[in-house]
Amino acid sequence: MGKQTKLTLADTIYSNIREDITQHIIKPGEKINVKELAKRYGVSETPVKFALNRLMSENIIENFPRQGMKVHSVTSEEVDEIFDTRLMLDLYYMKQIILTVSFNDALKEDLRKNIDEHLQLVTDLSPDSPIEDYLRNYELDFKFHELYLKCSGNHKIVEIFHYINPFLYSNFIFRRQSKVKDISGVKEHEAILDAILAEDEVALKEALTIHITNAKTAIGLILKVDKII
Repeated sequence: MGKQTKLTLADTIYSNIREDITQHIIKPGEKINVKELAKRYGVSETPVKFALNRLMSENIIENFPRQGMKVHSVTSEEVDEIFDTRLMLDLYYMKQIILTVSFNDALKEDLRKNIDEHLQLVTDLSPDSPIEDYLRNYELDFKFHELYLKCSGNHKIVEIFHYINPFLYSNFIFRRQSKVKDISGVKEHEAILDAILAEDEVALKEALTIHITNAKTAIGLILKVDKII
């Protein structure tokens, strides 16, 4: 058995803050008060500060001079830029990714397991499902795209993906997207994998474009509704 990493108090607080942001208990653009968070979670300010530093490194929390820390608030323009960048990265490395997967059975298995688990999870999701299931949903989505880009062999590209994508998608669609849409998203992953395994660049380009466009549209619509409300 592998050695398990022991979670620190800061790790726990980090997870708590992420969950509260996901559920909009802490809202986009809301100012962060360290003392209030420490009181909320029943801890000293030190682990809260460590957790917030980690969240800042992931672009989830922003720190403004003389204004303090706030939850990152996404604009429709930023959403467009993020997903346009993601599509550019995905399409640019198609040849290398197809080649890598064709020679690596372990990668094929990892991609397939991700899709199988993800499809089962979203099929079982309900309004009463615990937040852990929703967070696992977003984690599996993230892992699929991370693994796809890892197949390019370019570590810098994976770092860029980590920076631009980590939490935005999950933050904005938490319990605001239909089950049909959740399932369709995983089916789109399946279409991407099928195209890779068939070594069909045309089909892969189409599958990637559809998936990224649908994700961008979903968040765009939610942002528009938020402005109206």
